[in-house]
Amino acid sequence: MNRIRRIVFAVLCASTVAAAQGADPVVGNWRGTLTSASGDSPIIITIVRKGDGYAGSTNGLNASSEAALKRVTVNGATMSIEAADDSKLGAVSLTAQLTAEGNALKGAGTVSLGAQKFDVTLALQRRPRAEAIQPHVEQRIDYFVGRWKYEYLGAEYPPLSPGGRSGTMTFTRVGVSNFAAGRLEGELFGKPYQEQLSIELDPETNMLAFVEKRPDGVELLSVASWRSPIAITFQTSPVQANGKIYQLRRLMSVMSATAFDVTEEFSIDGGPFKRLGNGHYTKLP
Repeated sequence: MNRIRRIVFAVLCASTVAAAQGADPVVGNWRGTLTSASGDSPIIITIVRKGDGYAGSTNGLNASSEAALKRVTVNGATMSIEAADDSKLGAVSLTAQLTAEGNALKGAGTVSLGAQKFDVTLALQRRPRAEAIQPHVEQRIDYFVGRWKYEYLGAEYPPLSPGGRSGTMTFTRVGVSNFAAGRLEGELFGKPYQEQLSIELDPETNMLAFVEKRPDGVELLSVASWRSPIAITFQTSPVQANGKIYQLRRLMSVMSATAFDVTEEFSIDGGPFKRLGNGHYTKLP
């Protein structure tokens, strides 16, 4: 089993690295302005490759936080995005259609604040990620070590998800290695629930291997890229059940040294990915 995992890990890592090496007109950190009838506001949009798709984050809807994009759709040098965050005035969202021309990214969209909607235009330039506002989290296995409180809200969707659950997740580093063994404990539909976890980091490539063993016998092996300090993109090896092939992918948004959010999507028989659920994790003292 360990040999099989190593082979799957190597193959998925190779494909991820190869995809990242190619030039991509939309990938990068874009910094500029969002213009509405009331004036200009600074905005940062970061786009990264995520398997055969894209993911990203934005800072600008709420100046105090960076939020993962809810949707990124790319067609050549054109992309559409959807972002949402909380502000002092309530929930705020942005939808936009943008086109990249070299190091410039321009387009138009709509900002919604409650029932109000405003037309906006965006003009951004590709800049080094170091200029962006981001959590200063070192990419090490020690980030995961410790005890986390979690709450996951999502559908019951075997074999990928048992449903909404909450509790604690604990990781312990094994010796001086880049490997950590973990255990997830909590409640599922009012009953005790447990999972066995393990995670390993390759510090040279910032690639992760993550294994989940669930009480129903399902084992999920994920390979993840932690090349961006603000996001980790996971994709599981396919799982066969009920005559179909299921696949799960996650975007882990690193909020700080003591908090991260997870967005999960699933695909059946190679079809389009659909939203499965969201989780919030906070490190305990």
